[in-house]
Amino acid sequence: MRRTVWAFFLLAAFSGCSVVTEFNDARYNRNNKTGDNWLSDQSEPAAINVAGNWTSNDWGRASFSQSGRRVTGTIGSYTVHGVVSGERAYLLIAQGDWYYYSAVLELQRPGLLTGRFSRAIPYVKSVGRPMRLEQLAH
Repeated sequence: MRRTVWAFFLLAAFSGCSVVTEFNDARYNRNNKTGDNWLSDQSEPAAINVAGNWTSNDWGRASFSQSGRRVTGTIGSYTVHGVVSGERAYLLIAQGDWYYYSAVLELQRPGLLTGRFSRAIPYVKSVGRPMRLEQLAH
């Protein structure tokens, strides 16, 4: 019986079964809505500017643009969507349109962003790992 159930599930998954597609669409929409809501919750005026080119030993090169509070850019092979709220940058790190990571960074001094990132959407400090970005010279 177990083999029959697994065979049916695999067949449905690979054949584009609408149940599987609807499940993935719902999961995708829930993930992105949760991330977007997390960014919306960060509502202080921007007190820092993170625009520029950065590098990280773990992530590679990063490039951020900032317009008001809104941050866009790339880090490694990922795209970045985020906001600056007060002294912190809140970032969603995506591949395609799927948010994979969230990060909270602070400008420790000019040219140095430090903080933590997590695989959770939204960011969960208890499972966060250190993140460090150093700004490249102009």
